[in-house]
Amino acid sequence: MKILYKGILCNLSTYRVMGEDRPALYPVTQSSDEIFYKEFYEVHYGLWAKVLTDEEYQEITDTNTKNE
Repeated sequence: MKILYKGILCNLSTYRVMGEDRPALYPVTQSSDEIFYKEFYEVHYGLWAKVLTDEEYQEITDTNTKNE
């Protein structure tokens, strides 16, 4: 699913953290904006992501379903 997160187009998927799949946002394109580097980090060589907390995931999915 594609999500617009703080002005950055992202794919919503999962990332495995300590043996558990966690929801994560993967930016579609890399940006040089400050917000990009504040929100996302390089989880694996060249792979940028934002691993979401349960609260962030709920907020994002709630906002997305309201906009549809």
